Amino acid sequence: MATYKEIRGVNIQSLESDPTAVEGDVWYNASTSKLRMYSAAGAWASGGNVNTARNSASSAGTQTAALMSGGGNSNHVESYDGSSWTEVADLATSKGQQLAGVLGTQTAALAVGGNPSPGVIVQIWDGSSWTAAAANMSTAKYSGAAFGTTTAALAAGGEVSGTIEQVEIFDGSSWTEVGDLNQERAYMSGFGTTTSGVVVGGFNPPSQTVLDLTETWNGTAWTEGNNLNTARYKLGAVGISTNGLVFEGDTGVPLEQSAVTEAYDGTSFTEVADLSVTRNSGAMCGTATSALTASGTQSTKDSLGAATEEWSFSTAVETVAFD
Repeated sequence: MATYKEIRGVNIQSLESDPTAVEGDVWYNASTSKLRMYSAAGAWASGGNVNTARNSASSAGTQTAALMSGGGNSNHVESYDGSSWTEVADLATSKGQQLAGVLGTQTAALAVGGNPSPGVIVQIWDGSSWTAAAANMSTAKYSGAAFGTTTAALAAGGEVSGTIEQVEIFDGSSWTEVGDLNQERAYMSGFGTTTSGVVVGGFNPPSQTVLDLTETWNGTAWTEGNNLNTARYKLGAVGISTNGLVFEGDTGVPLEQSAVTEAYDGTSFTEVADLSVTRNSGAMCGTATSALTASGTQSTKDSLGAATEEWSFSTAVETVAFD
């Protein structure tokens, strides 16, 4: 059996008090005569059901203040307070298969693209009603990735008559084309900002390939990164470019959806606790430590579900027990 020094490169330290530690650290607390360690863990728990089950809705906000709009060619909009969903003002135009990602907050959000309504249309939410944004996208698209805020948003890839690699950035008044993705794809997801983002997974219809590919954005160009552990499309993703969470999705296997969750540290993906319900195309929002996925296609590929799940990540210093 390997020793701690062989694994970590150092001996276990003897300290008078618990230090500021990082995950995996182990030390001996001389004042309490206890062997201690720092642990971190995440888990999914049930939240309140949505009022109208649907898939491919747009989303915004946090785990305790969320907004889901459209989806399933619907104009319904619902707001979440951390325990229950409430219907609020409808979209002006019904939207299905919108660009997947988190665009804004519960009181200031964007609904971008979509199908079958014209995929250039952008609607903006001010906390009480929807209006047309200052400008529509230059290219119609749906089922791509999008993230950011109402004044700094990024829309990448997607599908029109075929998949595209085009990327556009919105500054609150106009859309500007920027560097293309390396891999054209649709039904992917993304997280981050207009200057530092990540796009994950997706599907390439010409090759009928479900993708595990990841690309990172530095504000100028896209670079291929480390792959997902589980290839999938119609997946969820939240967070920032150095701390993200990827979950659910369609694996491409008949009648198979995914509950797999992966944490991203800015470089690589690590599998963590699974969702309790397999699903794809849920409305997602939050951060890598406090996230939410709601509704979507659940349990079987032909079944819309109303269930919401909430992700929580916690850290603790624990005493190492010897049985």
